[in-house]
Amino acid sequence: MTRLFRLPAFLLAALSFAFAAPAYAQGTFGAAEKAEIETIIHDYLVEHPEVLVKALDALEKKQAAAELAETKAAVEQNRKAIYDNPMDYVTGNPDGDVTIVEFFDYQCGYCKRSFEPLMDFVKADGNIRLILKEFPILGPVSLSASQAAIAAKKQGRYMEMHAALYEHKGGLDEDGIYEIAEDVGLDLAKLKKDMADPAIQDHVSRTYRLAELLGVDGTPAFIVGGTMYPGAADKERLEKIVKDARGS
Repeated sequence: MTRLFRLPAFLLAALSFAFAAPAYAQGTFGAAEKAEIETIIHDYLVEHPEVLVKALDALEKKQAAAELAETKAAVEQNRKAIYDNPMDYVTGNPDGDVTIVEFFDYQCGYCKRSFEPLMDFVKADGNIRLILKEFPILGPVSLSASQAAIAAKKQGRYMEMHAALYEHKGGLDEDGIYEIAEDVGLDLAKLKKDMADPAIQDHVSRTYRLAELLGVDGTPAFIVGGTMYPGAADKERLEKIVKDARGS
């Protein structure tokens, strides 16, 4: 049985004065008394380092809870931009009981790793709405890839382009993007013209601003049930995330 360790009352008081309210402590104790208190605290923590471990663990949990609450509030304040942007591509079940929002970059290795498990999971579940948010943060080529994918919507081939960009082996460059576009059957001349549409750049810029408001600073990042889940997602993680969102 694990027992909670409690500091003696005099040490709690000393910690409170010495750390929680240093200005007050300095005004109350003399230099010799303050040095004695600090020595007592130092010696005790050296003898019982588990106290620091527990304190740091508690602080970490408190910070995580605060960040979670902050993110949930930001999601609630930006619901329309997150869930109802007509420029975002929506796949899966449009009437699904759970919505997964993914911020991604085509050159991101973790995004590539998550692509197949995510698509397989959405298809197998059958009751998930998936919103794909182009978030090109890894340089000009990433931006071009996103512009090409968004422009492909005008030819009804977004998902084909999306998948082909992810499945491409090796590095990506401008010529490679156009080769991929031709391979999926896109009209290249039309694609290039549509990629230059200012509305596409505006859409990407809005996604950057939204990400900043939500605290998204890397890819991939998922929003499910109002909660942010940064990092790659495999089947097991997706199952847990969706289960939590469904409350079961």
